[in-house]
Amino acid sequence: MKNQNRPEIITIEDQNFGSHIEHWSLLTDQPASDVPKWLGQALDQPIMPMGLCTAECDMDATTWLIQGPNKASVQLSQVIAVENNKPKAVKTAFPCFDSPYKVTAKVERIIRCTTNTQAVLQLNVGGNSVVYAFDNLYSVNSAHYDKAQNYAVQLNAWAYQLEAVAEQEQLVVDDPASIKHHRALNDILAQHNGVAPENLQDLLDAWEPQSEDDKAPVTVNFSKMVAYLYGETLGQEDEAWFQGSIVGKTEMQFMQQSYTLYDVTLIHEENQPAVLMRIATRDANFKDFQIGQFIRGNVWLQANIYSKA
Repeated sequence: MKNQNRPEIITIEDQNFGSHIEHWSLLTDQPASDVPKWLGQALDQPIMPMGLCTAECDMDATTWLIQGPNKASVQLSQVIAVENNKPKAVKTAFPCFDSPYKVTAKVERIIRCTTNTQAVLQLNVGGNSVVYAFDNLYSVNSAHYDKAQNYAVQLNAWAYQLEAVAEQEQLVVDDPASIKHHRALNDILAQHNGVAPENLQDLLDAWEPQSEDDKAPVTVNFSKMVAYLYGETLGQEDEAWFQGSIVGKTEMQFMQQSYTLYDVTLIHEENQPAVLMRIATRDANFKDFQIGQFIRGNVWLQANIYSKA
């Protein structure tokens, strides 16, 4: 039966998704030799995740999603084309892992490639906040997403670059127009109990400074800011920049290598539960950040959806 309540779907050329080669490079310095060997080992101890499917008949008969090695901290995923119940070719392969944290989200949009082997999800995580993430289970979940349904979503990320945010990092704004906008916005919101009125733009245009202090440069403290910016390229929105605080730190082992895991606030809006992501890195330069510290960097953001919320 055709799903009548599908999220919006955008289809783009496969090459616009970019290559997983740079993603594999986050796990090994020799991807050309290590990855084929690892994928073979994964097939020796395979699992076939069902995602949102409740029975085998719910799954796409033309595609298999095989992960492995079974029980390993990192799962090596292979999407395999199938004909007459026999594997024909590997369509794509990528690494993933699980997180203990789940956020309730709706799937508002699916950005998929023409071969329908991979997709980036636009996830509404509440409070008008949107997160884009690569769908690790797309090949089994693709036919089952309902735009009105809440899902329990794990957000995981592989770190390209991480750095500490300096204490009391500040920006001084001295442009007169920017100063006026900042002072006016704060003044207007204060007068309306923090809620933007419908005629906000008219009030901003009409606002005038009342003293010399209203014209003084504005100092903005960025050191405790939580921020998230998704990628600008269609199909690569999962390549993200973030700044957030570390709320947890652990380790995992995979293929004789140690990975540091950071649990970080991705979004933290007022009166909303914080959206957490788990970041993995094997880079020794990124292993010494501590709980409570603010960090920022570039990550490849992934989503695992196993159940409804």
